[in-house]
Amino acid sequence: MRNLSITVLSVCCMLCCLSSSSQTTHPSGKIPLNEPDNNKPKLFADLPDQIQFNPNNFSNLFLLRVGESVNIPISAEFTFSGQVVSKAEEAKSSSVVIRSSNRVGARLVFTKVTDADNSNTYIGRIISLQHGDSYEIVSENNQYYFKKKGLYDLMNE
Repeated sequence: MRNLSITVLSVCCMLCCLSSSSQTTHPSGKIPLNEPDNNKPKLFADLPDQIQFNPNNFSNLFLLRVGESVNIPISAEFTFSGQVVSKAEEAKSSSVVIRSSNRVGARLVFTKVTDADNSNTYIGRIISLQHGDSYEIVSENNQYYFKKKGLYDLMNE
């Protein structure tokens, strides 16, 4: 009798294992992946691939309060207008996030990092998840630039 109950229990376990699936399949039979949408519209198509700027002109951004409006002349042909939506300060860094009003969907994230020798390094980007292009701050030979990059060059989905 004991052997029969073990056999029945084993058969029940096998049936449960066979009837359940460990991974469900997508209706198309393929694994669903978030592929990059390379057909997104370009937000900065009218601007050059690289824009030189002076980050010291941005120092007043860290004095603004959340909700304040701001116009930032990045270059002669590009002014970034918007509203401060977030600020953060730590011992060695300060960050501000500005939601654009003239480039709808874009956010400027600008961060100042104070190094051990009290010099400042600047990092940031202008990005919109609804568009296929963005700008990232790069430093070359002690000069700062906004360099145009594809959205999916900066992030993975």
